[in-house]
Formats: sequence, C-alpha cells, structure tokens
Amino acid sequence: MAASMNVDVQISDEDWLVSRARTCMKSDPFAAKSWMITARTLFPKNFTIQFEAYNLEKIGKNVKEAAKLLEEMFVSFPSEVRLWSEIQTILEVIQCDTTETRNVFLTEIFAAISSHTQCQMLLNVAEKINDTLDQCRMLLLAMRKFSNLVNEHGLKLLETLHRAEREAKFSTPVNCYRKLFVCDVLPLVLQKCKTVELATKQYYKWLNMAIEFYVIYITQSPNQSTASIGIPQSSDLLSPTKKIKKVYIARLNDKESLVQDPWGNLLKLLHHVGSRIGWDEEGDLFTQSRDLQWQQVISLYNRSKQPGAGSHNKQILYTTVVLFLECSSASNSIPLVMIEGFKHEQSPEQYQPKVKKAKTDSTPQIIASNCVTDSQKITQSFLMAFKCYELLNSTPDLQREFLGLCESWKMETWSWMGHYQTDMLMYQGAFQDAVEHLQNFSSTTPGSMQIRNSIQMACCYFCLGKLAKACEMVLNVIKDLPDGQPKSEADIEPVAEGTGRHLVLTKCTDSQILPYSIELLLSCFKERALSSKQDDDALGHMIVLLQYDWPKQGSVFLEATKKIQTQGSFTYNLFFNYVVNIDILEEFAFLKTPDGGKVNLDILPCSTKLIAHIIKKFLTLILKNIKKE
Repeated sequence: MAASMNVDVQISDEDWLVSRARTCMKSDPFAAKSWMITARTLFPKNFTIQFEAYNLEKIGKNVKEAAKLLEEMFVSFPSEVRLWSEIQTILEVIQCDTTETRNVFLTEIFAAISSHTQCQMLLNVAEKINDTLDQCRMLLLAMRKFSNLVNEHGLKLLETLHRAEREAKFSTPVNCYRKLFVCDVLPLVLQKCKTVELATKQYYKWLNMAIEFYVIYITQSPNQSTASIGIPQSSDLLSPTKKIKKVYIARLNDKESLVQDPWGNLLKLLHHVGSRIGWDEEGDLFTQSRDLQWQQVISLYNRSKQPGAGSHNKQILYTTVVLFLECSSASNSIPLVMIEGFKHEQSPEQYQPKVKKAKTDSTPQIIASNCVTDSQKITQSFLMAFKCYELLNSTPDLQREFLGLCESWKMETWSWMGHYQTDMLMYQGAFQDAVEHLQNFSSTTPGSMQIRNSIQMACCYFCLGKLAKACEMVLNVIKDLPDGQPKSEADIEPVAEGTGRHLVLTKCTDSQILPYSIELLLSCFKERALSSKQDDDALGHMIVLLQYDWPKQGSVFLEATKKIQTQGSFTYNLFFNYVVNIDILEEFAFLKTPDGGKVNLDILPCSTKLIAHIIKKFLTLILKNIKKE
C-alpha cells in the first residue's frame, strides 16, 4: 500500500496507517478511528499501532476504550518500555490524588480496568522500581486497594522499610521510612494479616517504634526539617493536642507527611497490638474520661497481683506509658508555666517560704489563670500523667522496664519532657531537686523557654528560703521580658490565689509573668524590710514596688509607715526618683507633721546629711574670709 505512493521517503505500511489516523484526528475523529481499526486488524501484534490507538482514545477522552486498549497491551506486550512508562505515570497520579483534569482522566482509565489487571500492574511496576521508597509506596498502594495482598507482602514490606531506615542512619525517628512503617503499613498488617503467627516480642518491637515516632512527630515544630541526617533536632512542644498535624518530612509530599489525629492513631495501634497478643482489655480504654481511664489502669494493676492471675506487666507498662506521654505533652502553642502560688488569707508578701523543709508532703491544688485555654483539660492531663509516672515507678520490675524504654527513646533529648519533669518536682514540693534539674538542662533550653526556666528557678529558691538568689533570678526574668508598649490595666491579669498551698498555671508571657515577678520580689523584700532590724534600703525598694497594682498592697504600705514611725527616721535617696503615687507621697508628707510623728526623712536625691556637711564647709569658708578682711 505504502509502496505504491510516490514519496521521497519510504515508510512502512504500519507507519503510513498511523500517519493517516493522526492527520484525520484533527478534522474527522471518526475517520481517524476507522483508520486505526483497520491498522489494528491488519497488524494485531504491532505495539506501535496498539499504543497509537490508545493515545487517540485518550485524546478523544474515551475512558472505556482507552482502558480496554491499555489492558490488552499489558497482556500482549509485557516488555514494552513505553507501556510501562505510561502505566507508571498513571499509578503516580493515583498516589498524588490531584484534581487536575488530565490526572483525573488517567485515574478514571485505571478505575475502568479489571481488578485482576490492576493488581498485576501494581505488583509488576513495584518490581521494576529501583528506588526503595518508591517501591514501598507502590506496594502500599497495591495492599490498600487489594487487602488480600497484605498476607503475602505486608511483613516483607515492614522489613524492607525497617532495613532502609537503618541503612539511611537518620538522626530522628520522624523520617520517610518510619512514617510509612508506623502510619500506613503496620495498621494494615495488624488488621488484615490474621493467618501469620508472630512472636510476642515482635509486636513489642513494632510498638516501641510506633510510640517513639508518634511522640516525636506530635511534639515538634511543624516547619522543622526532621529528616536531615547528622543534624541534632529538638522536640519543642507546639500544639500537640491538635487532631491534625503536619510536619515536613524529607522525600514525602504534603499529603504523605500529614497525620490525621496522631494520638488517636497511636491509641488504636496499641489496641490492635493488645488484641493480637491477648491483653486483658475492658472495652476501649482511651475513649473514656481521665478518671475512668485511671480506674481501669488501677483495676488491671490490682488483678495482676492476685494469685494465678498471670503477669500483666507488659500491658500495664505500655498502657500506662502511652497515657503518661499523651497527658504530659498536653499544652498550648504558647508555652505555659507552673509556679508556686500565694496564699489568699494573707497578702502575697506575707507568704512564708518553707525554709526548713525542702519537700512538702501536702498535695497542692492547681489553679489556672483565666488566660489559659482548656485549663481544666490541661490540669486533668497533668495530674493523670503524674499518677501514671508514680505507678510506673511503683515496683522494681515496672521501673526497670520504664527506664529501659526511656533510654531506648533517648527521652533525655525531649525538651518538653524536661519541662514536665520540672512541673512534677514542683508539684511534689521537691524544690531543691527542681533547681538541680533546671540547672542541668537550662543551657540547652531555647530562648523562648528560658524565661520559663528562670521564673520557676526563682520560685524554687524562694520556697527554699534563698531570698537573695530568688531576687537575682526574678530580676533576670524581668530583664529578659520583651520590650514593648506598657500594658493597659485590662491586659494585666492578677496572679491567681488560693487558700492553701497551690500552684498557678499561666501563660509564659510578659502580661502574666511581670505581676507574679513583682509579687515575688515584694515577698522577698518584706522578709528584710519589716523585720526587727532596720533596713531602709529594703523598705524603700518595697515601697517603690507597692505602687504596682495600687492599692492592692495598701495594707502592706501601712505596715511600712508604722515601722518608719517606730524608727523615727527613714533614709532612701531614690525616693523621688521612683515614687510617683500621690497617696504614698501624701502619707510621707504627713509623717513630717507632729501628728505623723515628726519623722526624720532623708529622701531627697541628695542626702540632707551631705547637704548639711557641704553648707557647714561653705559657712566655714565664708567665716575665714570675713576674718581675713
């Protein structure tokens, strides 16, 4: 046919038919289709003609016809490179799940192919991929679409991902291989792979990997590059209670890096592992309130100690550890701080530090400031974490296994856990231990959390009776507070107060930290200012601070004026530099009157004694000059 044409360049009959179809496609699609039917009939085993027919159906947006041709080529031409390139493109589009018109059309073509052929395409493409991560992605896609493949490929895929992670030597568990292992493949294996029996220790190994991944993933910065090899990472606590969390993970796209309800996923995983191992479970523990959760944990713990009940140590260990980690990480995106509160029955300055007792046995109340969102939930989570921690250290066996998990996860590198441990020590009243703990990791604390550490350390020093150190730390806190416009009275929240020993939970911001710092300074100064010894500097410093939030501290000011009257004198040359409150100025004016006790006040910027000395020298000089004359 083509040989009868007078052309300069000789082409094969197959190519001539293809060119005729292409030429007609622009003006007459039906004629083009007729040419391709003719070509396919004459040359049924020619891949170029079959592939061109497929392309023409794609151009014509004919989903069923294109799918049929693609499936026929997959069976008849399994070794053609262009065919596999086309199939791989379609499967990559399915993985990306985009909404572009071309990609949607390719997805529809794949959906129109028979299920058996779809499965074979996925498996065959996976075999041809050299990159381990891409190969794992393809196998995962196959197992999600065809659950019967999980039994055959699930365990192998887990081993492949684990081996790839070890060989890559990542510095963090939040990496592309661990993410696919924990969040995508492992849940499928636990739910679908029912016929394979595994050793119990294998399940615990998987569980350890999952807990480590989820905790680091949840508690780190969303924009932190977590998969950088050789770069140390810090796990700063940022909104861990959110239901949706996305962290950048190298080599994964945005959809793959996104984890819906990470805590919920971990708790479900724990439940599935428990079901496979045969744990003694009472319903879904993790959907209950904190009180009911604790009751069930204690019930399990008590049953494990009964004769013939068997050991439940592993179940108690992992259940309690997950609850502990979930509760201890609960916080807001703005750092919170837990500090010792002031008693309500007396003014804050009258709060007496426990000088002789480094640790108190009383269980304090936790009072949250109004600025703390979800304060009840956060407080309940803190208390639940504290009880879990005590249970994990209640027996030598539990403590040994808990410490082993902490060591394997490198928990000492989790900065948020260091902050929780500080809060826990303060809750226990172990102020000296809290100081030592803060000193150990303060050098590695990021700047945004340094104020938190300093105010807690000042608080501990105060409770230990080390007032000078407490003042030093408070002054450092005030110095480090961000500069800005003075806050209005509406922006400044009073420090929460209680009737007994209590802790205050508040935001670590200047509008909350500054009032507390001033009250703590007042408490320290009062110890010296109103003691039996005369210390006018401490008394003067205290009077200056009393102006803050006036007249809240009015009763303390009256104590100060009574002491000044008793002394009969008062020297503080900074008085007019810093005292501006009209009530205080009027009271000092009254102290000079007979009714006020005619107190000798030396409060001018230049001491009256110094002025008298200068005048005396001046008069002496004048007298000498007069005598000479």
